[in-house]
Amino acid sequence: MSAPKEKSKSVACLGIWALHDYNFGMHHTQMQQCPDCKAWLPAVEGATHRYVGASPACWAMFSALVNAGEPPLAPHPLTGLLLDAYMAQHPGQPSPQAIQSVAVHLLALYGVLEAGVAPEQALWIRLRAVRGAAADRHARFAWLTPPDFSGSLTLADIVAGATPQARTERAIAYIQAVWQLWASLHRRTIADWYGRWVADVDR
Repeated sequence: MSAPKEKSKSVACLGIWALHDYNFGMHHTQMQQCPDCKAWLPAVEGATHRYVGASPACWAMFSALVNAGEPPLAPHPLTGLLLDAYMAQHPGQPSPQAIQSVAVHLLALYGVLEAGVAPEQALWIRLRAVRGAAADRHARFAWLTPPDFSGSLTLADIVAGATPQARTERAIAYIQAVWQLWASLHRRTIADWYGRWVADVDR
């Protein structure tokens, strides 16, 4: 995709709804590919996360959807896993913080989607996986080679939905797709971590 060579604009200048409009992005601003999810979004100046591999536009879209509820989703028990799916799709580069983050969010996805834990208990899984001293937490997980997310669903596909129900349907498909890509490579390792650091009541 070739992009118009127009000066980058700030997230505040574009407005969050402009980030959701593919036609605006395609015709009125320079485009930038998110390094991890591979979505093409407007090249904007703005905040990113120090160990999450997201472009400023992608991070702004995530913050708006998950933290502010914009654009709104229809109620569904699995939408709380958007946090876990997004973080798993944006693993960043190997570091103690990134390793722990990816592991914890994959454990939440595994627990709810495969181990039968109720969706409202996802926070319990995350907290249980990181209990104990910091040194112990950082030693219990290892870097997992991420899957290739090229061509997969992204947050941009969710926010492009025309209605809350359409966006929720895409969100559920997104959550499941992110998990399946990771599971195809690392299901056994994640299941072992879950058994040791989440399900084992003696730890």
